[in-house]
Amino acid sequence: MSRTVNNPTAEIIAADIGNTSATIAHMRGLELLSQFDVSSHAPIGEVIDALQDNLREELCALPLVIASVNPRGLESLSSAWMRRGGKAAIALGRDFTVPIPNLAKPPHGVGQDRLVNTLAAVRRTDGNAVVVDFGTAITFDVAREGAYAGGVITPGIGLAMEALHQKTALLPLIEPSGKPPIIGTNTAGAINAGVYYGYIGLVNNILRELLKTYDKRPHVFATGGYGAYLAPEIDGIDEVVPALTHEGIALAWHEHQAV
Repeated sequence: MSRTVNNPTAEIIAADIGNTSATIAHMRGLELLSQFDVSSHAPIGEVIDALQDNLREELCALPLVIASVNPRGLESLSSAWMRRGGKAAIALGRDFTVPIPNLAKPPHGVGQDRLVNTLAAVRRTDGNAVVVDFGTAITFDVAREGAYAGGVITPGIGLAMEALHQKTALLPLIEPSGKPPIIGTNTAGAINAGVYYGYIGLVNNILRELLKTYDKRPHVFATGGYGAYLAPEIDGIDEVVPALTHEGIALAWHEHQAV
């Protein structure tokens, strides 16, 4: 399938608003020109400041196209964008449908980020693919013959570490870093080892089961904040595409415009 768009020079601002953070990208066609993050829970003043610090004023004339799983974050970014002089934001799923057959039951229960990830994967392949998105949740999205067929959701790395910290009396909140030794010699090292090797095993096992459902092996993509961290150790992942979600947002917009 084709990744080309009718107007490869057309520019948009593409925003992926998750449960923890929003990543806002300046796109030309399917090319990522720049991006920055802001908390999905940031007050509107902070969002306005982030827009002002990271986007030139003339870029606010571009369409803002949003894939959001966070209603509060969507409202905050949309309001901040208009205060910066932009036109009303375009929200996928609200203002138009991501152009991919959706076999989920019910279809409207699928996050827009998962649909655009699958759209981008479908356009990069023969229509059969799996996308592993390492975000607040780790999601596995299945594309079969060009359609979104469903997937798997499990808690993500950051969520697991926060739960360990919040639900225990003494365990610290740490940030995963590097490839740790399997035997931690202190508490932080033990948590790092558990998360690192545990999630490698989790992803490998889920992928192994998903791949059994295909007659011919699909292409497996990784994306999301922790994708590059774990993907090299996961046998089933073929390609890491950090900007896959924003590519999918841009594809959805351009294909909608071409109709």
